[in-house]
Amino acid sequence: MNGPRIGSLFSGYGGLEQGVQAVLGGSAAWVSDIDPGACKILAHRYPDVPNLGDITAVDWSAVEPVDVLTGGSPCQDLSHAGKRGGMTEGTRSNLWVAMRDAIERLRPPLVVWENVRGAYSACADSEMGSCPGCVGDGPHRPLLRAVGRVLGDLSELGFDAEWVGIRASDVGAPHGRYRIFIAAWDASLRGRHDPRAAGRRGERSGAARGSDSATVPHPQGHRWGQGWAESARIVGGPNPAIGGSSAIADPNRPSVETCRGRSGAWDFGRRESLVDSGTDWGIYGAAVHRWERLTRPAPAPTEIGAKGQQQLSPAFVEWMQGLPAGWVTDPAIWTGMTYSAARNAQLHALGNGVCPPQAAAALRLLLPDVTEAAA
Repeated sequence: MNGPRIGSLFSGYGGLEQGVQAVLGGSAAWVSDIDPGACKILAHRYPDVPNLGDITAVDWSAVEPVDVLTGGSPCQDLSHAGKRGGMTEGTRSNLWVAMRDAIERLRPPLVVWENVRGAYSACADSEMGSCPGCVGDGPHRPLLRAVGRVLGDLSELGFDAEWVGIRASDVGAPHGRYRIFIAAWDASLRGRHDPRAAGRRGERSGAARGSDSATVPHPQGHRWGQGWAESARIVGGPNPAIGGSSAIADPNRPSVETCRGRSGAWDFGRRESLVDSGTDWGIYGAAVHRWERLTRPAPAPTEIGAKGQQQLSPAFVEWMQGLPAGWVTDPAIWTGMTYSAARNAQLHALGNGVCPPQAAAALRLLLPDVTEAAA
Protein backbone atom coordinates (compact mmCIF):
# COMPACT_ATOMS: atom_id res chain seq x y z
CA MET A 1 0.00 0.00 0.00
CA ASN A 2 1.54 3.34 -1.10
CA GLY A 3 1.21 6.28 1.27
CA PRO A 4 -0.56 6.35 4.61
CA ARG A 5 -3.06 3.72 5.66
CA ILE A 6 -6.37 5.44 6.36
CA GLY A 7 -8.98 4.16 8.81
CA SER A 8 -12.43 5.68 8.37
CA LEU A 9 -15.15 6.00 11.02
CA PHE A 10 -18.69 7.21 10.29
CA SER A 11 -17.60 6.78 6.68
CA GLY A 12 -20.73 7.74 4.73
CA TYR A 13 -19.76 7.81 1.05
CA GLY A 14 -16.08 8.34 1.91
CA GLY A 15 -15.86 12.09 1.33
CA LEU A 16 -13.53 12.89 4.23
CA GLU A 17 -11.15 10.13 3.15
CA GLN A 18 -11.13 11.50 -0.40
CA GLY A 19 -10.04 14.88 0.97
CA VAL A 20 -7.25 13.24 2.98
CA GLN A 21 -6.10 11.23 -0.03
CA ALA A 22 -6.01 14.33 -2.22
CA VAL A 23 -3.47 15.87 0.17
CA LEU A 24 -1.54 12.92 1.63
CA GLY A 25 -2.17 10.11 -0.84
CA GLY A 26 -2.68 6.68 0.68
CA SER A 27 -5.51 4.16 0.68
CA ALA A 28 -8.35 3.08 2.94
CA ALA A 29 -7.40 0.16 5.18
CA TRP A 30 -10.94 -0.17 6.56
CA VAL A 31 -14.17 1.77 6.88
CA SER A 32 -16.99 1.78 9.41
CA ASP A 33 -20.66 2.57 8.91
CA ILE A 34 -24.02 0.96 9.61
CA ASP A 35 -26.35 3.08 7.49
CA PRO A 36 -27.73 0.76 4.78
CA GLY A 37 -27.32 3.28 1.97
CA ALA A 38 -23.79 4.23 3.01
CA CYS A 39 -22.86 0.56 3.26
CA LYS A 40 -24.03 -0.02 -0.32
CA ILE A 41 -21.92 2.88 -1.58
CA LEU A 42 -18.85 1.75 0.39
CA ALA A 43 -19.18 -1.84 -0.79
CA HIS A 44 -19.39 -0.66 -4.40
CA ARG A 45 -16.59 1.90 -4.23
CA TYR A 46 -14.24 -0.03 -1.92
CA PRO A 47 -15.02 -3.69 -2.67
CA ASP A 48 -11.80 -4.99 -1.11
CA VAL A 49 -11.92 -2.81 2.02
CA PRO A 50 -13.57 -4.31 5.14
CA ASN A 51 -16.43 -2.47 6.81
CA LEU A 52 -16.09 -2.77 10.59
CA GLY A 53 -19.77 -1.96 11.06
CA ASP A 54 -21.02 -0.70 14.42
CA ILE A 55 -18.26 1.43 15.92
CA THR A 56 -19.50 0.73 19.45
CA ALA A 57 -19.03 -3.03 19.01
CA VAL A 58 -15.52 -3.05 17.50
CA ASP A 59 -12.68 -4.81 19.31
CA TRP A 60 -9.94 -2.31 18.54
CA SER A 61 -7.21 -4.69 19.69
CA ALA A 62 -8.04 -6.83 16.66
CA VAL A 63 -8.13 -3.96 14.14
CA GLU A 64 -5.30 -3.18 11.75
CA PRO A 65 -3.40 -0.07 12.93
CA VAL A 66 -3.58 2.95 10.63
CA ASP A 67 -1.55 6.08 10.00
CA VAL A 68 -4.52 8.42 9.65
CA LEU A 69 -7.85 7.99 11.44
CA THR A 70 -10.75 10.03 10.07
CA GLY A 71 -14.27 10.55 11.32
CA GLY A 72 -17.17 12.95 11.26
CA SER A 73 -19.13 11.81 14.30
CA PRO A 74 -22.93 12.25 14.01
CA CYS A 75 -23.97 15.89 13.85
CA GLN A 76 -27.73 15.59 14.42
CA ASP A 77 -27.58 16.78 18.02
CA LEU A 78 -25.10 19.58 17.28
CA SER A 79 -26.68 21.06 14.18
CA HIS A 80 -28.75 24.23 14.36
CA ALA A 81 -31.27 22.35 12.23
CA GLY A 82 -31.83 19.74 14.97
CA LYS A 83 -33.02 19.66 18.57
CA ARG A 84 -29.58 20.66 19.89
CA GLY A 85 -29.29 17.84 22.39
CA GLY A 86 -25.54 18.33 22.29
CA MET A 87 -22.69 15.89 22.75
CA THR A 88 -24.28 14.48 25.88
CA GLU A 89 -25.23 11.09 27.28
CA GLY A 90 -27.83 9.33 25.16
CA THR A 91 -27.43 11.46 22.01
CA ARG A 92 -26.16 10.23 18.66
CA SER A 93 -23.53 12.96 18.69
CA ASN A 94 -22.10 11.37 21.81
CA LEU A 95 -20.79 8.60 19.56
CA TRP A 96 -17.68 10.76 19.61
CA VAL A 97 -16.91 8.64 22.71
CA ALA A 98 -16.56 5.58 20.49
CA MET A 99 -14.18 7.44 18.18
CA ARG A 100 -12.21 8.61 21.21
CA ASP A 101 -11.89 4.98 22.33
CA ALA A 102 -10.61 4.03 18.88
CA ILE A 103 -8.00 6.80 19.05
CA GLU A 104 -6.89 5.69 22.49
CA ARG A 105 -6.45 2.07 21.45
CA LEU A 106 -5.03 2.54 17.94
CA ARG A 107 -2.82 5.60 18.63
CA PRO A 108 -2.76 6.78 14.98
CA PRO A 109 -0.12 9.43 14.23
CA LEU A 110 -2.78 11.69 12.71
CA VAL A 111 -6.50 12.13 13.47
CA VAL A 112 -8.88 14.16 11.29
CA TRP A 113 -12.31 15.06 12.71
CA GLU A 114 -15.08 16.97 10.92
CA ASN A 115 -18.40 18.40 12.02
CA VAL A 116 -20.96 21.17 11.64
CA ARG A 117 -20.76 24.79 12.81
CA GLY A 118 -23.13 23.97 15.67
CA ALA A 119 -20.30 22.07 17.38
CA TYR A 120 -18.94 25.48 18.41
CA SER A 121 -22.01 26.17 20.54
CA ALA A 122 -23.75 22.86 21.33
CA CYS A 123 -23.40 21.67 24.90
CA ALA A 124 -21.23 18.71 25.85
CA ASP A 125 -20.61 16.39 28.77
CA SER A 126 -17.16 15.63 30.05
CA GLU A 127 -15.46 14.39 33.18
CA MET A 128 -14.38 17.97 33.86
CA GLY A 129 -18.02 19.00 34.05
CA SER A 130 -19.61 16.10 35.89
CA CYS A 131 -19.43 17.23 39.50
CA PRO A 132 -20.62 20.20 41.62
CA GLY A 133 -18.27 23.10 41.09
CA CYS A 134 -16.82 21.64 37.89
CA VAL A 135 -16.88 23.30 34.51
CA GLY A 136 -20.49 23.58 33.40
CA ASP A 137 -21.99 23.34 36.90
CA GLY A 138 -24.44 26.01 37.99
CA PRO A 139 -27.50 27.88 36.72
CA HIS A 140 -25.92 28.87 33.41
CA ARG A 141 -24.54 25.46 32.48
CA PRO A 142 -23.29 24.12 30.21
CA LEU A 143 -20.13 26.10 29.66
CA LEU A 144 -18.42 23.24 27.85
CA ARG A 145 -19.13 23.03 24.14
CA ALA A 146 -18.75 20.12 21.73
CA VAL A 147 -15.56 21.36 20.05
CA GLY A 148 -14.07 21.99 23.50
CA ARG A 149 -15.02 18.47 24.51
CA VAL A 150 -13.30 16.97 21.47
CA LEU A 151 -10.16 19.08 21.91
CA GLY A 152 -10.07 18.33 25.63
CA ASP A 153 -10.41 14.60 25.06
CA LEU A 154 -7.67 14.68 22.44
CA SER A 155 -5.37 16.57 24.79
CA GLU A 156 -6.12 14.07 27.56
CA LEU A 157 -5.05 11.30 25.17
CA GLY A 158 -1.77 13.10 24.46
CA PHE A 159 -2.64 14.63 21.10
CA ASP A 160 -1.86 18.16 19.97
CA ALA A 161 -4.51 19.69 17.74
CA GLU A 162 -5.39 22.61 15.52
CA TRP A 163 -8.70 23.42 13.95
CA VAL A 164 -10.21 25.54 11.22
CA GLY A 165 -13.72 26.33 10.01
CA ILE A 166 -14.34 26.97 6.33
CA ARG A 167 -17.30 27.08 3.97
CA ALA A 168 -17.72 25.00 0.85
CA SER A 169 -18.02 28.29 -1.04
CA ASP A 170 -14.48 29.13 0.08
CA VAL A 171 -13.22 26.39 -2.25
CA GLY A 172 -15.54 27.42 -5.07
CA ALA A 173 -18.67 25.37 -4.38
CA PRO A 174 -22.05 27.02 -5.02
CA HIS A 175 -23.26 26.66 -1.43
CA GLY A 176 -22.16 27.69 2.06
CA ARG A 177 -22.02 24.44 4.06
CA TYR A 178 -19.68 25.61 6.83
CA ARG A 179 -17.69 22.81 8.43
CA ILE A 180 -15.18 22.53 11.26
CA PHE A 181 -12.09 20.38 10.75
CA ILE A 182 -9.66 19.30 13.48
CA ALA A 183 -6.24 17.79 12.76
CA ALA A 184 -4.59 16.16 15.78
CA TRP A 185 -1.28 14.34 16.05
CA ASP A 186 0.21 12.12 18.69
CA ALA A 187 2.47 14.44 20.70
CA SER A 188 4.74 11.56 21.73
CA LEU A 189 5.79 11.18 18.08
CA ARG A 190 6.85 14.78 17.54
CA GLY A 191 10.08 15.10 15.61
CA ARG A 192 10.55 18.86 15.74
CA HIS A 193 8.74 22.10 16.48
CA ASP A 194 6.82 23.78 13.74
CA PRO A 195 8.50 27.15 13.08
CA ARG A 196 5.22 28.91 12.35
CA ALA A 197 4.75 31.82 14.70
CA ALA A 198 1.72 32.05 16.94
CA GLY A 199 -1.09 33.92 15.24
CA ARG A 200 -0.47 32.56 11.74
CA ARG A 201 -3.93 31.06 12.18
CA GLY A 202 -6.37 32.39 14.70
CA GLU A 203 -7.88 29.10 15.86
CA ARG A 204 -5.54 26.87 17.81
CA SER A 205 -5.93 24.45 20.66
CA GLY A 206 -3.69 24.42 23.68
CA ALA A 207 -0.94 21.96 22.84
CA ALA A 208 -0.76 18.95 25.10
CA ARG A 209 2.10 18.12 27.43
CA GLY A 210 3.57 21.54 27.88
CA SER A 211 4.51 22.86 24.45
CA ASP A 212 4.63 26.65 24.42
CA SER A 213 2.03 28.72 22.60
CA ALA A 214 4.50 30.16 20.08
CA THR A 215 5.27 26.83 18.42
CA VAL A 216 3.12 23.85 17.62
CA PRO A 217 4.51 20.29 17.49
CA HIS A 218 3.90 18.73 14.12
CA PRO A 219 4.13 15.27 12.54
CA GLN A 220 6.83 16.44 10.12
CA GLY A 221 10.01 14.54 10.92
CA HIS A 222 8.13 11.41 12.00
CA ARG A 223 6.41 9.62 9.11
CA TRP A 224 5.37 12.69 7.16
CA GLY A 225 8.95 13.26 6.04
CA GLN A 226 9.50 9.70 4.83
CA GLY A 227 7.93 9.85 1.42
CA TRP A 228 4.36 10.87 2.15
CA ALA A 229 4.93 14.53 1.42
CA GLU A 230 6.77 13.68 -1.78
CA SER A 231 3.73 11.78 -3.05
CA ALA A 232 1.17 14.23 -1.73
CA ARG A 233 -1.01 15.65 -4.47
CA ILE A 234 -1.76 19.33 -4.46
CA VAL A 235 -4.78 20.80 -6.18
CA GLY A 236 -4.38 24.35 -4.93
CA GLY A 237 -2.61 26.47 -2.37
CA PRO A 238 -4.14 28.43 0.50
CA ASN A 239 -6.29 31.29 -0.71
CA PRO A 240 -5.43 34.61 0.96
CA ALA A 241 -9.09 35.55 0.68
CA ILE A 242 -10.35 32.40 2.41
CA GLY A 243 -13.24 33.20 4.65
CA GLY A 244 -14.24 36.14 2.54
CA SER A 245 -15.96 34.57 -0.43
CA SER A 246 -19.66 34.21 -0.95
CA ALA A 247 -21.89 31.78 -2.78
CA ILE A 248 -22.47 34.43 -5.46
CA ALA A 249 -18.83 35.46 -5.80
CA ASP A 250 -16.85 36.63 -8.81
CA PRO A 251 -16.42 33.40 -10.81
CA ASN A 252 -13.01 34.58 -12.01
CA ARG A 253 -11.59 35.04 -8.51
CA PRO A 254 -9.01 32.32 -7.74
CA SER A 255 -10.26 29.87 -5.13
CA VAL A 256 -8.51 27.42 -2.85
CA GLU A 257 -9.09 24.75 -5.48
CA THR A 258 -7.71 26.66 -8.48
CA CYS A 259 -5.95 23.89 -10.39
CA ARG A 260 -2.18 23.98 -10.09
CA GLY A 261 -1.69 20.26 -10.67
CA ARG A 262 -4.72 18.05 -10.44
CA SER A 263 -5.12 14.67 -8.86
CA GLY A 264 -7.17 12.81 -6.28
CA ALA A 265 -10.41 10.86 -6.25
CA TRP A 266 -12.50 13.95 -7.00
CA ASP A 267 -10.39 15.33 -9.84
CA PHE A 268 -12.41 15.97 -12.99
CA GLY A 269 -9.82 17.90 -14.97
CA ARG A 270 -10.38 21.43 -16.24
CA ARG A 271 -13.18 21.88 -18.77
CA GLU A 272 -12.27 24.51 -21.32
CA SER A 273 -15.72 24.24 -22.85
CA LEU A 274 -18.76 23.29 -20.83
CA VAL A 275 -21.96 21.65 -21.92
CA ASP A 276 -24.87 24.05 -21.58
CA SER A 277 -27.60 22.24 -19.66
CA GLY A 278 -30.15 24.82 -20.76
CA THR A 279 -30.94 25.67 -17.13
CA ASP A 280 -31.61 29.29 -16.27
CA TRP A 281 -29.59 29.61 -13.06
CA GLY A 282 -30.66 33.20 -12.43
CA ILE A 283 -28.69 34.94 -9.70
CA TYR A 284 -26.87 31.68 -8.96
CA GLY A 285 -25.32 31.50 -12.41
CA ALA A 286 -21.92 32.89 -11.43
CA ALA A 287 -21.55 30.43 -8.55
CA VAL A 288 -22.71 27.47 -10.64
CA HIS A 289 -20.35 28.25 -13.51
CA ARG A 290 -17.43 28.78 -11.14
CA TRP A 291 -17.92 25.25 -9.74
CA GLU A 292 -18.38 23.87 -13.24
CA ARG A 293 -14.97 25.22 -14.23
CA LEU A 294 -13.41 23.53 -11.20
CA THR A 295 -15.29 20.24 -11.48
CA ARG A 296 -17.56 19.25 -14.39
CA PRO A 297 -20.73 20.48 -16.11
CA ALA A 298 -23.68 20.78 -13.73
CA PRO A 299 -26.50 18.30 -14.23
CA ALA A 300 -30.09 19.49 -14.21
CA PRO A 301 -31.12 20.46 -10.64
CA THR A 302 -34.44 18.64 -10.80
CA GLU A 303 -35.86 15.44 -12.23
CA ILE A 304 -39.34 14.12 -12.88
CA GLY A 305 -40.78 12.18 -9.95
CA ALA A 306 -42.99 9.10 -9.99
CA LYS A 307 -46.09 11.30 -10.09
CA GLY A 308 -44.78 13.62 -12.77
CA GLN A 309 -43.69 16.32 -10.34
CA GLN A 310 -40.38 18.21 -10.41
CA GLN A 311 -38.13 17.19 -7.51
CA LEU A 312 -34.55 17.65 -6.43
CA SER A 313 -32.12 15.50 -8.38
CA PRO A 314 -29.57 13.51 -6.31
CA ALA A 315 -27.17 13.86 -9.26
CA PHE A 316 -27.23 17.64 -8.80
CA VAL A 317 -26.51 17.35 -5.06
CA GLU A 318 -23.69 14.94 -5.90
CA TRP A 319 -22.22 17.61 -8.21
CA MET A 320 -22.62 20.30 -5.54
CA GLN A 321 -20.63 18.14 -3.13
CA GLY A 322 -17.75 17.95 -5.61
CA LEU A 323 -18.08 14.22 -6.28
CA PRO A 324 -17.47 12.43 -9.58
CA ALA A 325 -20.61 11.71 -11.57
CA GLY A 326 -22.22 8.54 -10.28
CA TRP A 327 -20.14 8.23 -7.10
CA VAL A 328 -23.39 7.99 -5.16
CA THR A 329 -26.01 7.82 -7.90
CA ASP A 330 -24.65 5.00 -10.08
CA PRO A 331 -27.65 2.68 -10.65
CA ALA A 332 -25.38 -0.34 -10.13
CA ILE A 333 -25.15 0.58 -6.44
CA TRP A 334 -28.92 0.47 -6.00
CA THR A 335 -29.81 -2.69 -7.88
CA GLY A 336 -32.98 -4.26 -6.52
CA MET A 337 -34.31 -1.08 -4.92
CA THR A 338 -37.27 0.95 -6.09
CA TYR A 339 -36.62 4.37 -7.64
CA SER A 340 -38.11 6.13 -4.63
CA ALA A 341 -36.15 4.12 -2.05
CA ALA A 342 -32.90 4.55 -3.96
CA ARG A 343 -33.43 8.30 -4.36
CA ASN A 344 -34.14 8.72 -0.64
CA ALA A 345 -31.03 6.73 0.28
CA GLN A 346 -28.91 8.79 -2.10
CA LEU A 347 -30.13 12.11 -0.72
CA HIS A 348 -29.65 10.87 2.84
CA ALA A 349 -26.05 9.89 2.13
CA LEU A 350 -25.33 13.12 0.28
CA GLY A 351 -26.88 15.24 3.01
CA ASN A 352 -24.65 13.63 5.64
CA GLY A 353 -21.52 13.63 3.50
CA VAL A 354 -18.35 15.70 3.30
CA CYS A 355 -17.37 17.87 0.34
CA PRO A 356 -13.91 16.41 -0.49
CA PRO A 357 -12.32 19.60 -1.91
CA GLN A 358 -13.40 21.43 1.26
CA ALA A 359 -11.77 18.77 3.45
CA ALA A 360 -8.60 18.90 1.35
CA ALA A 361 -8.42 22.68 1.66
CA ALA A 362 -8.80 22.44 5.44
CA LEU A 363 -5.93 19.96 5.66
CA ARG A 364 -3.70 22.21 3.58
CA LEU A 365 -4.33 24.98 6.08
CA LEU A 366 -3.78 22.71 9.08
CA LEU A 367 -0.75 20.83 7.71
CA PRO A 368 0.98 23.44 5.55
CA ASP A 369 4.53 22.10 5.74
CA VAL A 370 3.32 18.70 4.50
CA THR A 371 1.68 20.17 1.43
CA GLU A 372 4.34 22.79 0.82
CA ALA A 373 6.98 20.04 0.74
CA ALA A 374 5.09 18.42 -2.11
CA ALA A 375 4.51 21.61 -4.12
